[in-house]
Amino acid sequence: MRVIDIGGGLGIDYDGSKSQDSDVSVAYTLQEYASAVVESVRLVCDRKGVNHPIICSESGRAIVSHHSILVFQAVSASSHDSSPPALSVGLQYFIEQLADEALIDYQNLSAAAIRGERETCLLYADKLKQRCVEQFKEGSLGIEQLAAVDDLCEVVSKAVGVPDPIHTYHVNVSVFTSIPDFWGIQQLFPILPIHRLDETPSVRGILSDLTCDSDGKIDKFIGGESSLPLHKLEGNGGGESAPYYLGMFLGGAYEEALGGVHNLFGGPSVVRVSQSDGPHSFAVTRAMPGPSCGDVLRVMHHEPELMFQTLKHRVEEYADDGDVKSNVSIINGLASCFNNMPYLAAAETCRLTTAGGGGNYCDDDSIASSDGAEDEQWSYLQWI
Repeated sequence: MRVIDIGGGLGIDYDGSKSQDSDVSVAYTLQEYASAVVESVRLVCDRKGVNHPIICSESGRAIVSHHSILVFQAVSASSHDSSPPALSVGLQYFIEQLADEALIDYQNLSAAAIRGERETCLLYADKLKQRCVEQFKEGSLGIEQLAAVDDLCEVVSKAVGVPDPIHTYHVNVSVFTSIPDFWGIQQLFPILPIHRLDETPSVRGILSDLTCDSDGKIDKFIGGESSLPLHKLEGNGGGESAPYYLGMFLGGAYEEALGGVHNLFGGPSVVRVSQSDGPHSFAVTRAMPGPSCGDVLRVMHHEPELMFQTLKHRVEEYADDGDVKSNVSIINGLASCFNNMPYLAAAETCRLTTAGGGGNYCDDDSIASSDGAEDEQWSYLQWI
């Protein structure tokens, strides 16, 4: 036997705990893993009188997990105020009209609240709600009273421990395309802000992506957390939020390979960064834009060229013949829709232009006005 392949299975310390009690960590180092494998093979070979073989490992995830970082922007944020509302007079009236058993539960709940027994409050609130649901099913309790009891139980649950509002950060990414393992198998990855690191995060939030699916969110994080420490978004003076970027780490090549075109969102742009001896110790060696809307449509067996020509003819058919500039602007806008990536983009962005050596660079001069006839032709033909 010259070679033995031990397969894969080398774990990754996703949460940094190096603990065997964590589902996303390992309690051994790479050196310890290698020593255990080599020692086991040596003992068996020595016992059987077999020459020591070359040991090969196929631990793909452990090899490539550190090779890439997914960077995405939070474009806006919203919050749900979880402070308990005050009971209205009407709500109090409906509750006092409850049947005997339900009214006793309510009185016990009130007494526990006066004594400050929080756990007992939750117990009686749940008991009251379940009893009222059964009475509603039997027809002995009206829907107004059931709604009043539901409001009361919500007040109790929030008053027992009022948490800080959880913000929803809307991020310019697709979970299904770029982080499919989180959605598919609930794999947790380290996610954190990658700038403003000299500031203490002041809010907690979850992440919601661009897709129309309710599953397109990240609400579970490393350490068993249901929210992430984040900074408040800052305005840029124009009514929009200043850029706020987050990074997802240890995704390796698997997330990119598994991601499809869910909701017609293609993959992200890719920037290749290499170690360098320069002043910053790294160099950007290549930048590749992600698939355009036209590219994604072709993957789904549509023909964006024909789609554009059809739309262009409709503009020319129904537009005002005297307003040539407006017509050109509409046609150029349609062309941009096919040429741009499906993700959100700022109004003024630089364009990735092919440079020597197969790389790309950001060329501000490549963004030109589209007032003339030549610009019109170029604007809607350059992507075909």
